[in-house]
Order: sequence, then structure tokens, then C-alpha cells
Amino acid sequence: MKPLSLLLAVALALVTAVSAGPAVIECWMVEDAGGGRLTKKPAALLLRQGPGTPPPRPDLEPELYLKVHAVLTVLTHSPVPRIQLGQDALLDLNFAYMPPTSEAATSLAPGPPPFGLEWRHQHLGKGHLLLAATPGLCEQMPTPQEGAVAFAAWDDDEPWGPWTGNGTLWLPAVRPFQEGAYLATIHLPYLQGQVTLELAVQKPPKVSLMPAPLVWAPPGEAPPELVCHVSHYYPSKGLEVEWELRGGPEGSFQKAEGQRWLSALRHHSDGSVSLSAHLQPIPVTAKHHGARYACRVHHPTLPALGRSAEVTLEVAGLSGPSLEDGVGLFLSAFLLLGLIKALGWAVAYKSTLKDSEEKKVQ
Repeated sequence: MKPLSLLLAVALALVTAVSAGPAVIECWMVEDAGGGRLTKKPAALLLRQGPGTPPPRPDLEPELYLKVHAVLTVLTHSPVPRIQLGQDALLDLNFAYMPPTSEAATSLAPGPPPFGLEWRHQHLGKGHLLLAATPGLCEQMPTPQEGAVAFAAWDDDEPWGPWTGNGTLWLPAVRPFQEGAYLATIHLPYLQGQVTLELAVQKPPKVSLMPAPLVWAPPGEAPPELVCHVSHYYPSKGLEVEWELRGGPEGSFQKAEGQRWLSALRHHSDGSVSLSAHLQPIPVTAKHHGARYACRVHHPTLPALGRSAEVTLEVAGLSGPSLEDGVGLFLSAFLLLGLIKALGWAVAYKSTLKDSEEKKVQ
């Protein structure tokens, strides 16, 4: 088989430690086709520890094994960043370049080669160039979109390599329309490497229940309608609302019975949404006294147990005086006693003043 001169560019989605045994990374290679032409072909990079020959591949003939030099590596430590709605996003990007041979390195000017950086955004079938940067040629680059800023620079300036660089992208105050795929491409002379990140924008919901903190109902009648406000969350999909009756007659936790419905979504200026969940409970009995109605909300941004709010049910005629009632009665009696004493003092003073005036007249 005729020897081939190859350069291999590897794009990694994330950094992983190579443990015992081989690991395979899908990649592509650039082949020198002669005449100043290059061809790009798919490949598989086999990573292994220690010396020795590669392990056999039943799908390849031994003469198809090629010894190549990995010269450009493009990688990210956060392939699927999840960013809170309204906060800044940092899309991590690093790259490394190793000249294929020492002769090639010494034939070039010392120091890292010039490079170009592109960030593209794709979402819902549409894509556009977000930012392009070439250090030293900033005045010739298009204006970045959406306030994006890239930290495009080599991290070191060793004369003959290897070199590492940074192309991290900063997006201020992300909004829902900015989620999707971000394609980062590093361009070197005759080489390029690319990696894709999937940005997800999210915001957990706030949960409140009305009326609060108590609902009241006579025996045999239904409590008033309960409204669970689920506000300012994103994305709108994946929300579930459950109604529970805690401490009722049939156990500590049970499904609350009654008619239930959801309102339409309300959209806010920051891209988040809100809705209201409604429950009309069934009539209650004396056994329901002290039970708690709760609405539990599940959403992809929340822990597995979700988030809940609750109110306490008071059945008429079964509530004894509480500590707050006792304190209120004591304060009322104290104020009434003070008022009676003040009136007594006023009457005594007026009577004394009248007697003094009568003595002066005599």
C-alpha cells in the first residue's frame, strides 16, 4: 500500500480520562492529495495506553492501519451548558496545535501560527454567524451579534510548539431564543477543527397557593376554590401540577379530590411564562379538620420531589381558642382596664376642680 502523508484534526465533545483499554473517538482526517489539493475523510481515532501494536480490528485489513500525527485538537469541558434565564453564559472552548514534524516546525517562523475563530448559532432549523475573530485583524471582522464576546488568543508563545489556545464565548443575559446548538470552528493554515455545544436556557418556577394560610368551611360544605400560582418559569414544556390532601382521614398523604383545571399560559417580557392551577375541593367533614391542601409542581428545572405550597383547612365549630386568640384577649382586657382607670381619674379630677371653684366663690 502506498504510504500516505496525513494530518489528523480531532474535534472532542468533552474531555474524558482514558482508562485501561482502548477508547474510540469519531473524527475526520485531511489527506494531502498532491498538487496542492487536500481531501477530507471520516476516520476513527483509537486511544490506548502504553507501547505496542494496535489491537486487531475485524472490519479492517492490517494494511489499512495508518500512523498519523494528531496536530489540531478542539475541545470543550461543558458540551451541554444549562444557563439560568437572564444570566451570562460562558461557552468553554480550548484548542491545541502540534506541528506534524520538527522539520516542519523549524521551517516556519517561531511562535504559534495565525488562527481564525468562528462561532455559529443554530436553532429551530435556522442558523447564522454569531462571531468571527482573527487576532490582529479585528477591524476587518464582522460585528458580533447578540453582544457576544470571544476570548480568542494563544495561551503561550513557545517558539516551536506545542501551543494551546482559548476561544471561549461569552453571551450576556441569555434569553430563550439563544438556546440551541453553537458550532465553534478553529481555522489554521490547511487545517480546521470543530466542536458543537448544546445550550439550554432554564428557570425554575415559583409556587404559591391562595387563599393562605387558612381555608374555612362548615361541615358538609366545600371549601372555597384553591388557586396555585406557578410563575416565571422556563421552558414551558414539562410542567405538571398535582393536588394533595395531607393529614386527612384516610392517611397522611392522598390525592385531593375535586374539580381541577389549568389557566392559559401568560408570557412575560423576559421570556418566562406563568399559569394558574385551580382546584374546587369536595365537601368536607369534621374528620378533615386540620388537614392541609397542597399543590406540588414538577418541572425539568426542579429536583425529583418538585416544589409545593400548602394551606390548612379549618372546619367550622371545631376550632378551640389558639395561643394567638389568648394573647389577643389578654391585650384587649389590659387596654380596657387602662381605659376604665383613665376615665375614673378624669371624673375624680373634674369633681375636685368643681369643689375648689365653689369654695372660692363662697
